[in-house]
Amino acid sequence: MSFKGWSVRISATDGTICGAGVHLGQNLVLTCAHVVTDALRPGPLDAPDGQVLVEFLGTASPAPLPATVAEGGWWPVGERQEGDAAVLRLTAAAPTDAVPAPLNTDWRRGDTVWAYGYPRHRDLAAGVHASATVIGETMTTGWVQLNDRHGNGVEIQQGFSGGGVCDADGSKVFGIVVLALQAERMSWVLPVGLVAERLPLVREALTAAAIPQQRSAESEWDGLGTSYELPADIRDFTGRAREIAELIEQIRENTVGPAIHSIAGMGGLGKTKLAVHLAHKLAPDYPDGQLLLDLEAHKAGAEHRPLSTEHALLAVLQATLGKPQNLNDTARLGRMWRDVMRRRRLIVVLDNADSYQQITELLPEHPGSLVLVTSRRRLDELGVEGAVPLALEEFDEETSVRLFTAIVGEPRAATDPEAVRDIVRLCGFLPLAIRVKASLAAGRQRRYPLARIRDEMAKETDRLKGLRAGHLSIHAAFSTSYGCLGDRERELFRRLGLHPPGSVSMRAAAALVDDPVAAEDAIDVLVTESLVGDEGGRLHMHDLLREFARERLAADERGWERHREVAGQLLDFYLAVALAAQRTLIPARPVADSPDCEHAQLPDVSDRKAALAWFRAERENLLRCADLAEEFGQTSYQWRIPRAIGHFLSLASETDVAIKAYETGLTAARGRDPRAVADLNALLGEAYRVAGQQDAAREALRAAHDHYAGAGDRTAAADMLTRSGYVRENLGDRAGAVADCERALTEFTSLEDEFGMAEANYTLGMIWRLRGEYARALPNLITAGSLFQELDYSLGEARCLNLTGVVLRLQDSSYEDALPLLSLAEELYEAAGDIRGLAHAINNRASVLGLLGHVDDAVAIHSRALELLHRTRSFAYPDALLVGADLRSRQGDHESAEQQLREALAYYEPAQARFGQARAHLLLSAALLGQGRAEEALVQARESLKLYRELASEKGAKQARAAEADCLAALTADAT
Repeated sequence: MSFKGWSVRISATDGTICGAGVHLGQNLVLTCAHVVTDALRPGPLDAPDGQVLVEFLGTASPAPLPATVAEGGWWPVGERQEGDAAVLRLTAAAPTDAVPAPLNTDWRRGDTVWAYGYPRHRDLAAGVHASATVIGETMTTGWVQLNDRHGNGVEIQQGFSGGGVCDADGSKVFGIVVLALQAERMSWVLPVGLVAERLPLVREALTAAAIPQQRSAESEWDGLGTSYELPADIRDFTGRAREIAELIEQIRENTVGPAIHSIAGMGGLGKTKLAVHLAHKLAPDYPDGQLLLDLEAHKAGAEHRPLSTEHALLAVLQATLGKPQNLNDTARLGRMWRDVMRRRRLIVVLDNADSYQQITELLPEHPGSLVLVTSRRRLDELGVEGAVPLALEEFDEETSVRLFTAIVGEPRAATDPEAVRDIVRLCGFLPLAIRVKASLAAGRQRRYPLARIRDEMAKETDRLKGLRAGHLSIHAAFSTSYGCLGDRERELFRRLGLHPPGSVSMRAAAALVDDPVAAEDAIDVLVTESLVGDEGGRLHMHDLLREFARERLAADERGWERHREVAGQLLDFYLAVALAAQRTLIPARPVADSPDCEHAQLPDVSDRKAALAWFRAERENLLRCADLAEEFGQTSYQWRIPRAIGHFLSLASETDVAIKAYETGLTAARGRDPRAVADLNALLGEAYRVAGQQDAAREALRAAHDHYAGAGDRTAAADMLTRSGYVRENLGDRAGAVADCERALTEFTSLEDEFGMAEANYTLGMIWRLRGEYARALPNLITAGSLFQELDYSLGEARCLNLTGVVLRLQDSSYEDALPLLSLAEELYEAAGDIRGLAHAINNRASVLGLLGHVDDAVAIHSRALELLHRTRSFAYPDALLVGADLRSRQGDHESAEQQLREALAYYEPAQARFGQARAHLLLSAALLGQGRAEEALVQARESLKLYRELASEKGAKQARAAEADCLAALTADAT
């Protein structure tokens, strides 16, 4: 195509030549922003008003035409020297023989390119050619540097700004000149692809230019070419060893049917590179040729115009046979092609396939040739043809590091291996993203320390912008997939970007869209297009795709309020299900809240197993909702969701996580929702107690009680008294502990609240157990267990059985009676999902087995209790260490026992757990005495005796005195 039809000269209205431009069609012209400002002299950043003159000197109508800056067509030079583009709209029609510039995004380092400009020199004003060599992309601007080293001829200079930079015959325009340093014979180009990302009018022109119009305007054979040879394999091909081995094995084992293999996955995974690499490895097995045909399902500017089946058949037949007959008969062409594949041994890569319908005539029916189909879409119908599917995934970390290293070189990668790992993580382990970033690191950023590249990536608000090098662009890959979607699918895709990172249930995805009923079909399309993954009914979106989705949301659904509304829909969905699941798990104490919206498709959490399963599956999402609520100003959900999941967090023994969530919610609720402040203080009080922070627990519970009492909520106020009793006991306030529980019991009895009565009785039983008053503990525990059983609250029943078993164990003579109770408690705890309770029951059963002389059996089961309690950071972990130490001592392993006891004391002392300290010192005395260290043992025995006396524990003091006597006897024996 001649440049004459699209190259224009731009002047001020006084005739002063200011630069050049390229015709985009539709009466639009692309030029530099600074060319327009030179002509009009406006402010530095505003889109200028006024007219410039555009001349189509290469047409039959060269008269100047007035033009103004088109709406949305202004991109001036930024602070970092990026940009410098303007789109002009002609006020009159362009000449009839003017043509749109053949825009193209394909440029390569080392290419020789041409530009046509209009210098102000009177002898050159009609235009002149200049040529230069592409050097490469600059660091931050995205501009591409050109060098003219010829030493003669006209160089790119003033008057070339805005002019198209193209190949030798003007058939590909990949950018416009933006800057020239005439003395140094250097210039810079703003690539068309970069402008298209910023200016929609240029993006539309690029799309139109990419559509291969010759398919309808020219004969079937024109432009098809005669060779579709396989591209060269790449030097640094990395990874996919397992996939390649499996494919080769499957291909070579198949001797009876057609060899068809499909490779599917999201853009950027390296499907084409894998297929080409595999074809090269297998080439000796297929000596009649290896072909690759791009079927153009996802191609910039042509996403809705994939290659037709007929043209695909014509292409492969011409490549193998020459011009066939009956060119308009697709069915006959298909038969001819299948006959070729049957008679020859070929490898055919059908790359970038659009659909099963597009390629069905291209597939073999007999053994002989091998067809590899790559597509971003899951072509499940290929299974009918006996195809073997392969779903590609992103690399693992080690493979990602190897790819990055292969491109930048081992010496560079070795300078900062940790930075390399961080970089590939920020690339999402996506091969194309890694390849782009490594190419930049090896090119324009080669002098940057890897840590700087890592830090810049971590700070970038738009990571996709930084993942572009030349014609390689993650953004472009994602854009073509997005362009293939319908309106409903685009809406769901965009809004999935709002969801917190992690897996998404189908119901949660439906809550994001305006028509939840249609969401299932939209999800199917997104899965088929490889824009989301489906693992067991839960959706996963790659981190970079999520970032792209958010970008599209900002562009296609403008307005923060709309985004806030969508985020609110999702948050309210999670709140609605969490409230329902909480009511299922503890129906006697539902959270005083309800969702703001009606939700038609909530999951069924009406039984305990389903409720627990939902909480476990959505744990990460529920915890991350606070960040989403803060981002979009949905402040109430910062406390409403943590409050709704409090019971589950308690069951899961995630005390540290719970405290953080409650404290964040409490900060947000203060001054806004007094009831929420009280509820969160109540949850914090319990969490602080479990974490051993008894003073903080007392203050939080007191604040909650005061609010409830002032608000007239007698039930909630009495609940706080019950919890306060346990905390006060831990703090040594013996009278206050019993008084609080008895006040609570009186209040619950007056209210006829059986659940509250059961909780108060259980806590009293716990207090009596801690004091060694076992005869007083049992009646309270029996009463509590009966009430919980009547209420069908198995978790409460498990707690009573467990504590009753402990009391029976501590009564010395009731070990056999304790075992079945503790075993049943284990079952109920496991069914209820209470990890901490389960660990307690196992720990207690191990202790009883040890007392019965079954020490080895006890040690075998006790390790699970220790593991559970340590993993959940439970305050009961040191209690389990005491049991473990006692068992080890019974086995004669006093050294291990000592180690566990000292670890237990390290927990007990800062937590002010004096009963635990007393027991630990007592057992440590025995462990030290068993090692012959009588003097150290005596110190521990006397420390234990001191604590038991302060706690008024007669039984404990008796045991400590016996230990003291043993130590003194040992010292006497040693002295004699």
